Amino acid sequence: MPLNAPKTVLEAALGNGMVRKFRDFALVVLDGEGALCVPADIWLPAASWAHGRAPSGNRVRDRQQLLGRLEVLVTRRGTAVVSTSGAPLRLARLREQMKREGLDIGEWNFPAAAVLDAALPPLPSPPARPAATEPVDPDPDPDPPPA
Repeated sequence: MPLNAPKTVLEAALGNGMVRKFRDFALVVLDGEGALCVPADIWLPAASWAHGRAPSGNRVRDRQQLLGRLEVLVTRRGTAVVSTSGAPLRLARLREQMKREGLDIGEWNFPAAAVLDAALPPLPSPPARPAATEPVDPDPDPDPPPA
């Protein structure tokens, strides 16, 4: 029996990989098999679930159990164990969050930009300005000139 046997499904699924948590998402690097980004509200419950379960002894099965609980995720190019999934709106929000954190979006398997841009709600337009009026005379002459 190996000395460093995984004690949870999360440890078994990650192997020697790592999880890097950002403000709104988690970047999960799978040992030798690619990487994926998951919104924090999806990752935290799945990781908590996996942390409380005993591993099966089969790393592939444990990884598939963990990945099956992730409803929204985007994969980095070259990742073969899972593919990008989720509603376009959630993926568009994830893309914007990743851009804000400085990740290169070109490395990730997002759907076409037109699809994601169409999924985002339009930006609110600035409030309408009142129409230009004639300048007001600061010292109006109350008496008309004598005729």
